Amino acid sequence: MAAVVALAAVTAGVALVGGGAVERPGRPGGHLAEQLDALRGENDLVRSTRADVGRDPALYPTAYGRLEAGLAARHGAGGPVPRVRPDALADLARTEALDTPAWRAHYVCLSVGGGIGTPAAGAATVLEEAGIREEAEREALGYLRHPEKDKDDPATSLASRAAFLQTLTCLGRDDDVPRAALTRLAADAARATEAVPVLYAIEALRGVEVKARATRVLRNVDTVLEGDCDEAEPLQRAASALLRGRLTEGARACLRPALGDRDTQTRWLVRRALSLPQATPSAPHGSDGATQAAEPQPSPVDVRPDGLVAKSPAQMGTLTATYHAARALTAAAQQRLAPQWLTKRLKHLGADPRIEPSDRIPLAMTCHRLDLTCGSQAERGRKEAATLQVPARLTASNERGWYGAMAARAEFGLGCPRTSVALPDAASGELSLRSLRLVAVLADAGCAAQAERLTRGADLVAQVRESLREGELVLASAAMEATLASEQAVPQTLWEEIPRLLDRHRDPDHPDLYAPTPGGTATAEATRAAYYLLA
Repeated sequence: MAAVVALAAVTAGVALVGGGAVERPGRPGGHLAEQLDALRGENDLVRSTRADVGRDPALYPTAYGRLEAGLAARHGAGGPVPRVRPDALADLARTEALDTPAWRAHYVCLSVGGGIGTPAAGAATVLEEAGIREEAEREALGYLRHPEKDKDDPATSLASRAAFLQTLTCLGRDDDVPRAALTRLAADAARATEAVPVLYAIEALRGVEVKARATRVLRNVDTVLEGDCDEAEPLQRAASALLRGRLTEGARACLRPALGDRDTQTRWLVRRALSLPQATPSAPHGSDGATQAAEPQPSPVDVRPDGLVAKSPAQMGTLTATYHAARALTAAAQQRLAPQWLTKRLKHLGADPRIEPSDRIPLAMTCHRLDLTCGSQAERGRKEAATLQVPARLTASNERGWYGAMAARAEFGLGCPRTSVALPDAASGELSLRSLRLVAVLADAGCAAQAERLTRGADLVAQVRESLREGELVLASAAMEATLASEQAVPQTLWEEIPRLLDRHRDPDHPDLYAPTPGGTATAEATRAAYYLLA
């Protein structure tokens, strides 16, 4: 989200400040692309920091993680699952604004136990507290009535309609779904070839007492179940078994290792499949050839005391950190040197229909920043970014959604929306990091006049210099973005000081990575901030 004026500077090799060109010192960063290996996560995305970090909760893993942990407990492979705290779940539903309201509602229903065709007590209350119930119901009903409007591929359309029908059933609104939409969903399930969306569609229809058949999936189900372990993904093999209603011992042997899969949805479906009755034993190549059912394995999911589940293991990379890295590479003019492990992973995600819906827009933004063609999911994320609504007025309650929508508009050049912003510290002459980021994203999105108005009276150049001297790298970078956005002149002496002041933030083992404070641990955000200042 670097400011438009700064992007021009990266291209031209100079900074445009105060209407003129200022010579800039030679910049470091020649080995940034290769040193990103130090931030490489186990999933081949960029980690937020080199240090071991904690985990934040999210809706998707909370939904499927709770289902999996509950199933494990019922089979004697774990203790009771903590009840979800409604206010914590509502806060999550309200703040995960890069996902659509209907999908957030779907995960809420799953989280409180009513996602498989049954009403969920408390889900409506949670969504009302989050302020998205009405919008979620409207979106879900609209999609079921006219799925062709979104121009999704058949598998995505089937999965989305199944999820939204389950959600409306959970909320007691299934009577509002036209009979024709249910008939169409059943017909599409019979024609589809992918087991997972077919399974979900049949289960959703069962919840409203509509019979549906997995006609095409079941034609080849034995081939999937009895094939070699590497011939089908665990998710598809598990769904196929659930549609078939039984599991061969060979397929069981293929599925057992997937109980350790990182994806909570995969583990939940696999655990369901492993609870099926056994069919004729057979052991395909790639399995351990076991013929006896193993003891139930405990769920690896860690449900917090408030009932929420973290998005990913601590040392996994994230798309947020990856986007910071992409911006750093761009500022260092190394976007075409992005590590192969990273570009390969981004393209894999772009072709994966199982990607979390909330990840599509960050994926699209990252691929766009690196000038990569990443596939259908990234393209869909780009289209979804164009539909994000920016609130007419920024408030404390909608700030995360406002910022996410503005950042997406800035990345894709979608123009300045009609929105009003007031900064509580505007009259103080010194802006907080929050205010500086708001100013920067306004400018990035093309709202230069509003950004300039908000910074009148603030000595941003002094704030850049003071923040750098006090070792606050991210704050200094944000102040510089706001400085350029407001067209305040940056003295040549400051540009000359920046490399020396940033030396204290360089990682001793990977000097092209930067820490937010002197002597600290390198992070993706601080590295992005440093290269913005050095660009």
